[in-house]
Amino acid sequence: MPKWAGLLLALALLVLSGPLAAQKSAPYRYWEAEGDSLRRVLATQHQDTARLRTLQHLSDLDDYTAAADRKQKGRELVALTRRLRRPDAAAYRLLYSTWQRYGRNQHPALAIDSLRAAIDAFDRVGRPVPYLLSRVAWMFTQLKQQEERAAYFRTKLALYQSRGARENRTICHHALAGYYIRQGDYNQGISHYLRAASLAVPSLRHTYANELKVVGSTYADWGNPAKALHYLRQSLAVLATLPRHYGFDATTYAYRGVAQAYRQLHDYPAALRYANLALVGTPADTTRSYAAGVPANRAYALVLKSAVLLDMHRPAEAAPLLARAQHLGDSLRLAFYNSQGYFELDATWARYYTARAEPARAETAWLTAYRKARQSNIVPLRRAYLRELANHYDQRAQPALAARYYRAATALADTLEAAQGALHVANFEYEQVDQAQTARIARLRESQLQDAARARRQQTILWAVLGGAVLLLGLAGVLYFAFRRSERLTRLVTNQKQDLQSQRDQLDASLTELRATQAQLIQKEKMASLGELTAGIAHEIQNPLNFVNNFSEVSTELVAELKEAQAAGDAAEMAALADDLEQNLGKISHHGRRAAAIVKGMLEHSRTSTGERAPTNLNQLAEEHLRLAYQGLRAKDKTFNAALETHFAPDLPLVEAAGADLGRVLLNLFGNAFYAVQQRQQTGEAGYQPTVTVTTKQLHNQVEIRVADNGTGIPADIKAKIFQPFFTTKPTGEGTGLGLSLSHDIIAQGHGGTLSVESEPGQGTEFLISLPN
Repeated sequence: MPKWAGLLLALALLVLSGPLAAQKSAPYRYWEAEGDSLRRVLATQHQDTARLRTLQHLSDLDDYTAAADRKQKGRELVALTRRLRRPDAAAYRLLYSTWQRYGRNQHPALAIDSLRAAIDAFDRVGRPVPYLLSRVAWMFTQLKQQEERAAYFRTKLALYQSRGARENRTICHHALAGYYIRQGDYNQGISHYLRAASLAVPSLRHTYANELKVVGSTYADWGNPAKALHYLRQSLAVLATLPRHYGFDATTYAYRGVAQAYRQLHDYPAALRYANLALVGTPADTTRSYAAGVPANRAYALVLKSAVLLDMHRPAEAAPLLARAQHLGDSLRLAFYNSQGYFELDATWARYYTARAEPARAETAWLTAYRKARQSNIVPLRRAYLRELANHYDQRAQPALAARYYRAATALADTLEAAQGALHVANFEYEQVDQAQTARIARLRESQLQDAARARRQQTILWAVLGGAVLLLGLAGVLYFAFRRSERLTRLVTNQKQDLQSQRDQLDASLTELRATQAQLIQKEKMASLGELTAGIAHEIQNPLNFVNNFSEVSTELVAELKEAQAAGDAAEMAALADDLEQNLGKISHHGRRAAAIVKGMLEHSRTSTGERAPTNLNQLAEEHLRLAYQGLRAKDKTFNAALETHFAPDLPLVEAAGADLGRVLLNLFGNAFYAVQQRQQTGEAGYQPTVTVTTKQLHNQVEIRVADNGTGIPADIKAKIFQPFFTTKPTGEGTGLGLSLSHDIIAQGHGGTLSVESEPGQGTEFLISLPN
């Protein structure tokens, strides 16, 4: 959407007095406004009342760029509401005092009471706060206070029902649904999700789509795949009509639910297709906060695809996927249960070990999965894992343990089935059907009364028979034309289905071709990095080998002279030659050890990274890779020379990092720096001296690595895109555009740091790596 369109939309919203007024004309527009558009409008406003409306809108959406943005705008909002004597001034003061004292995520135990007090203050003035209610629900979950969560939202739901607060009721039903699902009461849980969906339709369209996909996924967990597919397809259809918020693709969760439903229907090819779809999808804007959740989504999708492959008896293909999921889960510290659902990695490992006939490892994995489900109090998974343990011990001829776990599973199953019945359909759907049937009966009765009155009027007319015959003839004609129209529509629908099938086949072929191209580009980037590294190492190891050869030749000559002195009986000459020979052998040994150290470092660098972190000396790591990158370029271009400047902090502490991954990042940055100064040198600029500078520094709780060069620099329009995958400024064949993208992912997602760039065209470029210490 162009900037002017976003500004017009935001201005149209701000003409209104707030969320309640906005919903009277276009309910969904207020809640779907983007913070960037509102911030642009705010920058043009100078009147207090206009700025207050925009600041309130941002607060309602909770759409801030960072903690500093929230703090600055929150302080102004509190000041404006106090100055203008607004009734909600106390509520905003409580809210932003809570964020300032405790933050949004750091201290839920301390912040929850203050946030609840702020919500109560907003309730007293009648302002909807769905995002704040969602935050309170998250805090209850983090504190494992499920019963308190249920009691709080039941109380709030009763209050909002009496006032008709639609958005707040939507969040209350969603929070209560999550509570019941964790207890294994799918009936109550799905009913609350459906009530939330029905309330969200007019104003919270993204929430409506989310509720539909959660209903579908929950039906899949409950064992009703037909209902699951029904709601998941509805969700995907709704999402297709909605604009992406900052380019965020919200279909991954729905695809996972569809794959689970097809697994229950034993349609494994379809399940595998949707599991693959769940693995596709990249955020359009990697600077947004939701981009950090992409690796977590990928971990869930990898576990699901592994489970489908195990269903298809293809364990060999599942093993590497499970290993990748394990690496992501460990790196991100994924909880067993969160907003993305259940992370059933241990259970999938157990199925894999069972397929590989490794009962001991399968037993350990099943016990780990059950322990996590019990600690999280996820009743349905506890029941499922108890059954799997009972089957495992029964197959291993351990009847006592099998009976123990079977009894526990049966007790949980009886409790759940007694509470919910065996049809696996939520009561809310029965209530909806009953209401629809009642309305239909009322309409039929009204129609019958109208028909009776019409019949009495017709009986008073003498020529009623003739009129009835004409009516029958007209009805026959209408039915005939309706039948012909139905045939035309049937043919049209058939043709459209054939066209859609053909288009889908073409899209599948294009997707396969794109994946193959992507794999080739990634392999090319890896081979390019390997070539640079090999060239640098070869050049580095050549020096000690030259010394060894030279001193070996000199030593050979000394031995010959020693023999001559011995034959002549010259003892003094023999002693002098022996001393020289001893010095030569010492130098040969010294340079041999140096070559061995280089080979050892090369072997350590070539090992596949496991992602495990260890205390790392950043000064040493930077110096080694700077030398390797320089020698690699010198090996390809003997005429190239550059000044290398290092400013390493002497007291720099060790940093917990994956050394191999961080080395790849440094090698890429050094290679780009040398490429930039080489390009500027080739222009023939008078007095130019290529220089690459590396600086390390400790700053508060972070460690910085700066890589600067005085090369060609980066234009402003290109600098905004350099971290995007496949974007490169190098000529065709010299770069794949993946180096900086992968480096950004390693620093931001793998180490929790930041990678940024500053550049002046024609002056040089500086990359800054910040790592937490």
